Amino acid sequence: MSTITLLRKEVRLFLPPTYLLTAALTLFNLIPHYPMIIGASYFILALFIAFSEANANKDHEFTIALPVSRNRVVLAKHLSVAALELVQFAALAIVAVFAALITPDGNVIGMDGNYAFFGLVLVSAGLFNVIFLPGYFSTGYKTGRSGVLAAITFFVSYGIFELLINVIPGASDVLDTLDPADAGLQLVVLAIGAVAYLVLTATSYRLSVGRFDRVNL
Repeated sequence: MSTITLLRKEVRLFLPPTYLLTAALTLFNLIPHYPMIIGASYFILALFIAFSEANANKDHEFTIALPVSRNRVVLAKHLSVAALELVQFAALAIVAVFAALITPDGNVIGMDGNYAFFGLVLVSAGLFNVIFLPGYFSTGYKTGRSGVLAAITFFVSYGIFELLINVIPGASDVLDTLDPADAGLQLVVLAIGAVAYLVLTATSYRLSVGRFDRVNL
């Protein structure tokens, strides 16, 4: 079975398009000064629901009964999770453009929805993946402990990033602003965040493959 075929199965049984409707919750960010990080975090809720339903339907027992290796099962799940996260962030990026028009002076609560914000969120999402997915594949069905730890890591890591921006002299003037003149450095942060996300998610995949190989479902 090819990876494409397995991904089609994921879309039908694990992550149907209805789960992507959580991206619509980013519309709350059109409310003036609604924290951007809340809009970025709704993917966590969608993942918890999706994994819980998949476990109830014995998704992995069905999948490994198919002519497919376990590393492909892990790869398909990682690609599905990454797709949900990136759809969430893309939706928020579109909403952030309109939010900037509504509040051109930026958010009072939390960072503005600029390039640097999304770079930091990508790092936090990568940290979420590297904790949640290997923890999940340690058993193939438990999401509770690793899910809670991953969610805490997501919010705490982002909180630390934002704290540093506010503590480091001059950082907030460049990174927490909607001024196009400061877009250069913000784009650097976005690029670093994207690379970090890819590295952390790839690390999550390697760890998950090793752990899932030892699971007896």
